[in-house]
Amino acid sequence: MSKNLVILESPGKVKAVSKYLGNSYTVIASNGHIIDLPAKELGVDIENDFKPTYKIIDNAGQASKIIKKIETMAKVSDKILIATDPDREGEAIGWHIAGRLKDCAQRIKRVTFNEITKKGIEAGLKNESSIDKNLVDAQQARRIMDRLVGYKISPFLWKAISNGLSAGRVQSVALRIICERDKEVDSFVPEEYWTIKGEFATSKEQFSADLVKINDEDFKLNTKDEAFRVIQDIKKSKYSVTNISKTKLKKSPMPPFITSTLLQSSVNKLGFSSKKTMQIAQQLYEGVELGNKGVVGLITYMRTDSMRVSNEAVDEVRDFISKKFGVDFVSISARKFKSKKNIQDAHEAIRPTDVSFEPKKLQAHLTKEQFKLYQLIWTRFVATQMKEAIFEQTVIDISSQSYKFRITGRKNIFKGYQQVFMDSDVGVDSEDEESEVKLPRNIDVGMMVTLNDIESEEHFTKPPARYNEASITKELEEQEIGRPSTYATIIDRLIYQKYIDKKEKKLISTELGNLVNDILVENFGEIFNIKFTKKMESNLDKIEYGEVDMIEILNKFYKPFEKTLDAVIKKTVEIKKTMEQPVGETCPKCKKGALIYKWGKNGKFIACSNFPACKYTNSLSTGDEAKANENKATDHGICPKCKTGKLVERTGKFGKFIACDGYPKCNYILTEHVSIKCPEQGCDGFIKDKSTKKGKKFYGCSNFPKCGYASWNKPVDRKCEKCGYAILEEQYDSKKKITKIVCPKCKNEIGN
Repeated sequence: MSKNLVILESPGKVKAVSKYLGNSYTVIASNGHIIDLPAKELGVDIENDFKPTYKIIDNAGQASKIIKKIETMAKVSDKILIATDPDREGEAIGWHIAGRLKDCAQRIKRVTFNEITKKGIEAGLKNESSIDKNLVDAQQARRIMDRLVGYKISPFLWKAISNGLSAGRVQSVALRIICERDKEVDSFVPEEYWTIKGEFATSKEQFSADLVKINDEDFKLNTKDEAFRVIQDIKKSKYSVTNISKTKLKKSPMPPFITSTLLQSSVNKLGFSSKKTMQIAQQLYEGVELGNKGVVGLITYMRTDSMRVSNEAVDEVRDFISKKFGVDFVSISARKFKSKKNIQDAHEAIRPTDVSFEPKKLQAHLTKEQFKLYQLIWTRFVATQMKEAIFEQTVIDISSQSYKFRITGRKNIFKGYQQVFMDSDVGVDSEDEESEVKLPRNIDVGMMVTLNDIESEEHFTKPPARYNEASITKELEEQEIGRPSTYATIIDRLIYQKYIDKKEKKLISTELGNLVNDILVENFGEIFNIKFTKKMESNLDKIEYGEVDMIEILNKFYKPFEKTLDAVIKKTVEIKKTMEQPVGETCPKCKKGALIYKWGKNGKFIACSNFPACKYTNSLSTGDEAKANENKATDHGICPKCKTGKLVERTGKFGKFIACDGYPKCNYILTEHVSIKCPEQGCDGFIKDKSTKKGKKFYGCSNFPKCGYASWNKPVDRKCEKCGYAILEEQYDSKKKITKIVCPKCKNEIGN
């Protein structure tokens, strides 16, 4: 007896889908793409309307075996249901599969499963359709544009810098955004400013308030002297309560998750990387074993930019809220959230497939990470149909003729949607919590108050924050240059290429990343910019919606790209020369050439300018490429061993050190050097390990007694982002364990 054949994209869904479909269906998976552009050639006939050449993927014969299996099973099946993922990539995979089954074309239908549940699969089977060629063309156009950029520009980077480098249509724009933010942070000059707080009292209580107005105007105190003069004048005035106002504030819940917001929340709340988040979400979508219930898909499809939720799911969650929290917690009317323009709401937002599957009831069946992410998705969705949280905000003004002080506090009077977060491990966001400000109770307008004390506090303006995975995803989404299927892979690719590093959860451009970005922006600035990339992404959407032709968009993209590329390639040798920066030393081998910095497959290195006549090279230390790992010929005095050589800063296998420039004849190394320049203004010394007469270790300047810098705490070679001081210091507990990193000047705590 023949069966119906269902072809999925991921093998992880086969078991769950088979369970719901029963014995009359055979379910197999393609394991993702089985046909693609060739790996080692362009594969695009530009002169023939960009016709792509597709080949079976060369993955040790696995794709060929899968194709053969599909072809064999299709021949004996009554109906062939292509059920690849419901997005552009899934549609393209389905199209390629259908292309191998031309003899069975009349029996092929396209179905999509938004959720891997009985309900979701039954809904998919009731809505059979054909392969959406517009969706396929959008995927093809993106693939062809990405291939043209990668295959045309990457060889230029190989010749200009080093083999193995790559450029990407969207990836390189993301790199540009990160590099430009880092430059903004590095060039930021903190500005000093001061705030003033007053300590007031009535006959019954004391309280503090912030100075907010001077002569009914906003103000800024830039120096300590300005703050001091204002304080002296404040002390001369008498104060009374001039305003007490109470206002009710409503806070609405956030929309259900889409891919970008899920990634942001997962990074911020759970500490998961974008890649890890999508991997776990895939597991929850494909299905988890729930004891006697078998394999159940717990969330809807996780690659979506739609905020739409089905009416049935809305009704279910509103009924659940009423029973779980009470009718008073259900929003008055069903909330509907508006998706961004150019979004087709074929998909739903990311939500639990069954709201009755409360996270803690499933905890025993989930991994720790699956539980955390499912709980995040579940609570966010339930909150969407709950009433607003209500706060009472109180503002109290304490004024004289010239000065106004203010206290602002708020308390929660109805938890609303926040209740579901409070009942879970997710918790309420800090900005949604009650104010911790202590408000005076026994106080009325007109009451005189006593100014007991006044104090000022120094602050410094802060640079914009460096990007992390959450904020760069948000930026890409807001600029409309990323899509649900690409957010996680963009960052992963940049890290893999060593264009950026991930440090303390921050994404920081490396020296190589900045170099590549500078070359791309200088020579292909019209292509690797936000405006152009946004327009191309919009054009892909238009292809998907059938509004424009794929060939038309590819021509609009390629013609200006080709013109720019031709002009840049002619300058390759000239551009490469600009990459070869002088070290400032003569080649120790040929004694004629100058040492220059070059780039190779293993990173930056030193070579002789007389290459190939002289093949001298010297590797640099690995590590933070964002800091130039250079041997600086800075003079640190005469070598105490040979008495003729100079002490210079060098970079070796274990970092920077001070050594004699007469090496290898003299091998003197200043072992007590900590490799950090003295922070005192105008001092050219370096910090050294020192000891007191009793043998207690401390850190002091090499120019002592000319420079008096000294500290018990070990210095950290990192500038304070708050005040700009040149170094930070480690602080320890009683067991000599580092507890935090602190600025010795402004006391700003960084953490460890």
